[in-house]
Amino acid sequence: MVGIILVYVLVFALILLFAVLPIRLSILRANGEKFRVNNKTAWLELDNQYQHHQIQAGGVNWHYIDTGNPDGEAVLFVHGLPENYYSWNNVLPLIDSEYRLIAIDMKGYGRSIPSDDNYEWHHVAGQTLDFMDALGIEQFHIVGHDWGAIISSVLVGDYPERILSFARMECDLFSPADRDTKYKEKPQWLLFKNEWISKQILSDYKLFINLVFNEKRMSTDLPDIERTYYMYEFSRPGVANAVAKYFLDKNRDLEALFDKIAYNDFSFPVLQVQADSDPAQPLELFSKIPEVCKNVELAIIRDSGHFTGIDRPEQVAQAINSLLKSAKQ
Repeated sequence: MVGIILVYVLVFALILLFAVLPIRLSILRANGEKFRVNNKTAWLELDNQYQHHQIQAGGVNWHYIDTGNPDGEAVLFVHGLPENYYSWNNVLPLIDSEYRLIAIDMKGYGRSIPSDDNYEWHHVAGQTLDFMDALGIEQFHIVGHDWGAIISSVLVGDYPERILSFARMECDLFSPADRDTKYKEKPQWLLFKNEWISKQILSDYKLFINLVFNEKRMSTDLPDIERTYYMYEFSRPGVANAVAKYFLDKNRDLEALFDKIAYNDFSFPVLQVQADSDPAQPLELFSKIPEVCKNVELAIIRDSGHFTGIDRPEQVAQAINSLLKSAKQ
């Protein structure tokens, strides 16, 4: 009898859970709309610093900024989670003025709105290359941070003839022998492999932004106006759903993420840029890169957490400038 009662209780709890959570998502979406209305003045203060562009390419209405020397070699900056083009705000002014600097919102983030629902990594990398094609850019340098480094790694491996150099920031670099075990054990993959759970977490934009941009993962304080800006962009309709799909097992390719980078024959320089104080990616994981990974240099960003471009933009820009210089040699 007790067993039957427990079954009924469990069934009732599941029914209640599936009934309540969709309501929660609707409430969060409505709160996001109110948040953007109430904070538009603060958002505009930062947004108006740049001239913004939109272009249709590869089934995505891309949002990007384009600064620097319009006639120079292009450098594409690809942000991570839960960021947007603005993540490079403190880095871009410090990059050599001879280069054209392009920073995008990744597919599904911010104002880069896709017409498709395919977040398989090779597909997204191809769409990102379509974006560069639409700008008429044949070859370019690419800088990717976190999730931007994941998609950039796939793009570099799939289209090496288009790349002049690659800066890979805050992204694990496991050998083929370790990638299938160590990477899958990372907490975010175990948690976010369930799309339903990840949408619940990502849709709570305030909680998630505060959870990610915290004192354990950063060595500097994120100004309130910038925190608000990230919340504003991450609360846009569709962003949580899009970001959740990047994590799905069916969309990822660990061999493409690691192998071609770790053991590569690229003709261009590759730089692994890594913080010395990122709790999720201890520096010892990268200590053997110079001796194990052919053609990959290691640049250590001192006194920095995961968000190196925010914590230590001067060091990040110096590393990128050195990479750009080496690509010309």
